Amino acid sequence: MKKILATAGAIAALALTSAPAQAATPTQQATATARIYTPLSITFDRNLDFGVVVLNNTTFAAEAVTISGAGAVSCGGGVNMTCSGSPTSARYTLQGSANASVGVTSPGFNLVNGGNTLAFTPSFPATVTLDGTGAGAFNLGGSINVPGNTPEGVYTGTFNVTANYQ
Repeated sequence: MKKILATAGAIAALALTSAPAQAATPTQQATATARIYTPLSITFDRNLDFGVVVLNNTTFAAEAVTISGAGAVSCGGGVNMTCSGSPTSARYTLQGSANASVGVTSPGFNLVNGGNTLAFTPSFPATVTLDGTGAGAFNLGGSINVPGNTPEGVYTGTFNVTANYQ
């Protein structure tokens, strides 16, 4: 029994003092990077206004009135409606880190007049690159589909616009 214990003790001592396996290292070590941005702010500058839309015929199904980011209006096919007034696109200003890329989103919503609605589909740049001072701006246009039997009145709605660093 003493012989078995002595042998077991010698094996345990050898196991504790044997050389470890050689460590492996890569040919190049990885680097870590962290890009720190200043807080991003978005400020409302002006509202979107389609101007005045006059329906010339009440028998058409629906025609689109579209306003570009630059404020140019496309008024249906030109036969069933006319557009006038002083149309403008919406405008927002961004302030953040210099030369950063900012993603912009805005979901569609409804313009409402009492119980009547017009679906609004926004149009805007997907990204805005801030300048060397961290400033940037973008315009938001969009379109509404106007059926010929749309009741007269002022239709309004509120944008939900967000901007995030990319």
